Amino acid sequence: MPITFIPQPGQVLMCDFATGFVRPEMQKKRHCVVISPRYRQHTGCCLVVPFSTMAPDHIEPYHYVIAADKYSFFAEGREIWAKADMLTHAAFSRLDRVLDHGRYTSPPLDKEDLCGIQKAVLHAIGLGNLVEFMT
Repeated sequence: MPITFIPQPGQVLMCDFATGFVRPEMQKKRHCVVISPRYRQHTGCCLVVPFSTMAPDHIEPYHYVIAADKYSFFAEGREIWAKADMLTHAAFSRLDRVLDHGRYTSPPLDKEDLCGIQKAVLHAIGLGNLVEFMT
């Protein structure tokens, strides 16, 4: 079921990448984090970075790892990789809340992890030189 609210930066949601994408783009339902600001006007879309339990073949500055078991809504016992090079613009109709212990929720990442992913996004879009200005 699509979300009916405007998500905040740092909220973790599920995104259905199954339709309208082609390889090597994401092509299945997976966790993602919202990184776009909450716009004053409802656009019906937001920018998201997808997560994966698969470590990249070559770790780059546009990858960010979250320690295993840090958040209860991710796969138990596995590191989670934010793949900022796969940043995408997603319609709210593709997004849904996360199932966490039998309850649907849209939990936030902590500030440290959100900031790490934002820095990875800067690297992904060729603006890694701006990372030093982030606090």
